[in-house]
Amino acid sequence: MSFLTKFFSGIRQRKQVRRYESGLHGARKAYLLDQDTPFAITEAFRNLKATLSVSVPRKENGEGVSLLMTSTFPEEGKTTVTVNLALMFAISNVRVALVDADIRKGRICKYFKQKAEPGLSDYLSGQAKYEDIIRSTEQNKNLFVICSGTQSPRPYELLESDAMKELSDRLKKEFDYIIYDTPPIKLVSDALAVLPVTDGTVLVTRYMQSYESDIKSSLDSIRFAKGNVLGMIVNDYYVPPKKMKKNQGHYYAYYESEGENTPRITD
Repeated sequence: MSFLTKFFSGIRQRKQVRRYESGLHGARKAYLLDQDTPFAITEAFRNLKATLSVSVPRKENGEGVSLLMTSTFPEEGKTTVTVNLALMFAISNVRVALVDADIRKGRICKYFKQKAEPGLSDYLSGQAKYEDIIRSTEQNKNLFVICSGTQSPRPYELLESDAMKELSDRLKKEFDYIIYDTPPIKLVSDALAVLPVTDGTVLVTRYMQSYESDIKSSLDSIRFAKGNVLGMIVNDYYVPPKKMKKNQGHYYAYYESEGENTPRITD
C-alpha cells in the first residue's frame, strides 16, 4: 500500500469513527423482503443463500453452521443484507438464529420492531437468561433473533468471553444456521472477537463507495485472525438498464467468492 493510499485511508477511517461514535449516519430504513419486493432483489438473495449453503455445507454431526457478516465501514448495507439473508434461509424451511453482535450500535431489533433489551450483552454479562433473549419473529416461524442488548463499555471483552462460546455451542445445537451481524471491521475489532465461534466470514461492500484498499485491509485482518473468508458481497451494484431484462436498473446484492470459478448473482 502506497503512502498516499495509507494517508487517505487513515483520513476516511478517522472520519467514519467520529460519525460512528456520534451516531451521525443519516436515516437508514429497515428494509425486509416481502411479496412486493422486486423479483431481481429476491432472486439475488436466493442465489446468495444457495451459494453460501454450498460454500459451508451442513455438518455431519448435526450442528448448525455459523456465519459472520461484517463490512469495512458503516452505510454499506451490511445489516440489511444480513437480516434479509437470514430471512431467506428461514424461508427455505431451516431454523435460523440471527444474532446482533454489534453491542455498540446494533440495529437488528428495528427491522423486527422489537426492543433491543434484554439482548446479547445482557446475557453475556449475566444479567439475562437465554430464554429472555431468544425471540421469535412475525415474519417467519423459522427465524429467531437475539438483539444487541444494553450498550456496554466493554463489548470486545463480552464477545470473547466464555459465555459467548457457551451461547454459540447452544445455538449450534438448536439451529441449522446462526448468522452474526458484527460492527464494521475497519472501525472496531469486535468482529475479530466473534470469529473463533464461526465457520465462515462474508464481507459486505458497497458499489462505488467502498475503496479497494479498505477492502484488502479488512480481508487481511480477517485472515490474520485465522478467519475463513467465504467471499464478499457488492451491495447496490448498478447495471445499465439496456443490459438488463425487463429494464430493472439495480441489483441489491452481488456475491463474489474466492477462487477461479466465481459465482455471481445476476438475474
